[in-house]
Amino acid sequence: MGVISSEGDIVEKTQQPNTITTLKRDFEDLGIKVGQVVIVHASLSKIGWTVGGPVSVIKALMQVLTSKGTLVMPTFSGENTEPSQWENPPVPKNWWKIIRSEMPAFHPQITPTRGIGTIAETFRKWPKVKRSNHPVSSFAAWGKFAKKITKNHNLIADLGENTPLSRIYDLNGMSLLIGV
Repeated sequence: MGVISSEGDIVEKTQQPNTITTLKRDFEDLGIKVGQVVIVHASLSKIGWTVGGPVSVIKALMQVLTSKGTLVMPTFSGENTEPSQWENPPVPKNWWKIIRSEMPAFHPQITPTRGIGTIAETFRKWPKVKRSNHPVSSFAAWGKFAKKITKNHNLIADLGENTPLSRIYDLNGMSLLIGV
């Protein structure tokens, strides 16, 4: 895992701030088009300093895709797993029973993402965004196929058949990785 940069470090490394306008142009230059299905995983700190932060990144993507397209992001919540398997960070063995009995149940509208970044966490809470029902490997989607992509997320094969990933594949979706 890389070193997390301070905002000051990001400002120093950014020649010109990103804006919705510049991000839209950059996404279009990368081949993102109206009506596409795009799954995005991005690091805001790697994009460079951005006016409006994650809100501007999301708005730029939505404006390029329009409501004819679909924007998808992973919204994983790894704390909903077996604590004896946790490695980043591990927790003391005498905590495991407490964690198992006290962990709030997964709720798509409430449970935050973990380790996925501020863009995905902001997107998860966005109006009209749907989130799949998987307690660990959920995905959020907005646009034309949001409901289709997020419905009935298989609990066993969380990243395989009958999951948002397989539906994105079936819809000829594209992946956009930014700084990850």
